[in-house]
Amino acid sequence: MVKALVGIALWLLVVAPAFSADPANRNPTWEQLTPQQRQVLAPIQGEWHRFDAKRKQKWLRVAKRYPKMSPSEQARLQQRMREWVNLTPEERSAARSRFREFEQLSPERKATVRRKWEQYQRERAEAARAAEAARNAAAMPEPAPGTEPIAPGSEALGLRPR
Repeated sequence: MVKALVGIALWLLVVAPAFSADPANRNPTWEQLTPQQRQVLAPIQGEWHRFDAKRKQKWLRVAKRYPKMSPSEQARLQQRMREWVNLTPEERSAARSRFREFEQLSPERKATVRRKWEQYQRERAEAARAAEAARNAAAMPEPAPGTEPIAPGSEALGLRPR
């Protein structure tokens, strides 16, 4: 009898809080978040009121892990949140679908897709650097025919092109 009462008491201690928990804690408004949570989740503030309780809990778990992330991981997360907010509903749906498809791939196929994605990103960065260099070169004025370029400020020293 005592064991049964102890078992019931333990069950009540474990399960009862779940039944009596404040629903607002599972589905908090933006104003109910801590300052730290609001800071981490700032990029999605405008979307917060649209999230269901499950999605809010997911983001709160992300905010809880945030301090343990490296600075580069933190920056990446912030950038991804900003990008996500700028997607249309159709683009978000497509991204979710692609993610679900990716998750179904074998580990070998996932590794291949990641390698191809990393190669694409490297090539894209190289192309952006080359385009920037070309823009900078185009912005440099050409010297007049028959003159040699001189160092900036050399006129002040009385030097002139030959």
